[in-house]
Amino acid sequence: MTHDLLPSRHDLVVLGDLVADLIVPVERLPLLPNNHGWAEGIFLEPGGAGNVLVAARRLNLSVAALGQLGADRYGEQALAMLDAEGVDLRHVAVYPERSTVLCMVLADQLNQHVYLGIKDNFGLWPFPPDWHAVIQQSRALYTDGYTLRDLLAPEDVFAAFATARAAGTPIFFDPGPSAEFIAREHRERALAAIDVLLLAESEAKFLSPLEDRLELAQALLALGPSVVVLKLGGEGCLVATAEEIHQVPGFSVSVVDTVGAGDSFAPAFIAGWLRGGTLRDSAILANAMGALTVTQRGAGTRIPGRERLLALLADHPAARALAG
Repeated sequence: MTHDLLPSRHDLVVLGDLVADLIVPVERLPLLPNNHGWAEGIFLEPGGAGNVLVAARRLNLSVAALGQLGADRYGEQALAMLDAEGVDLRHVAVYPERSTVLCMVLADQLNQHVYLGIKDNFGLWPFPPDWHAVIQQSRALYTDGYTLRDLLAPEDVFAAFATARAAGTPIFFDPGPSAEFIAREHRERALAAIDVLLLAESEAKFLSPLEDRLELAQALLALGPSVVVLKLGGEGCLVATAEEIHQVPGFSVSVVDTVGAGDSFAPAFIAGWLRGGTLRDSAILANAMGALTVTQRGAGTRIPGRERLLALLADHPAARALAG
């Protein structure tokens, strides 16, 4: 159920994918039968959309979560952590009869990780009608492939896109690893409706199996989005429109854990976009945020703060996007 409140105007509204990550750092993956080892512990962080929301707050964006949780201790803890970060949670729906979606994250010292999703048997989650008013008042809408594939009814997602489109709100979509599991008709419809597509190179090659990155980006543009952002890990990213292409190198950092790097990349790109940065400067800001995220174990509230981002960017013009 949700609060009956007039929506505030937000820089960014994040739709779906509210999960609680249970992070277990281990010595080495894979885990083999009949072998024994040690974990460094187990800790909870808001995952999925939680990473996006926290990273957005690090960039001083006004953000609201449109998601659903169960009335259990995992949901309560995730909400408390997001509330402490300054995320608007007034429109999060909490259902007493349901369980919060969990993700068990096993991450080792070689930057390998395994995700194990845990969800209840009640199927898709409802889409509260008042969410449309929140979307109408937002400057940007973000969602991901997991939300489209497993959390909300596709028609509800497309209705949210239509609301954003009617309000002139740009739609940012990251299909993530779910790209290959989304029904083709839903995937094509989503790509035709969005403004900015952000995805890893491996996910992009599933959508269009081309080896040349420039050709790959152009093929993705032909599917509907006006901007394509290929995330290339430590190499940085490639940003393409019909008129321009930028290959933007990444930052050299010591990698500890890559969990959450892609999630934190997106809100940084959006921050640059909303604050009038060029596509290249927005990409540099996103690369910096993604790079910082991999320098510590786990994501969520562990995503480094604004001061470290400023230090990494130094005097680069992209840092101006942090001034908002």
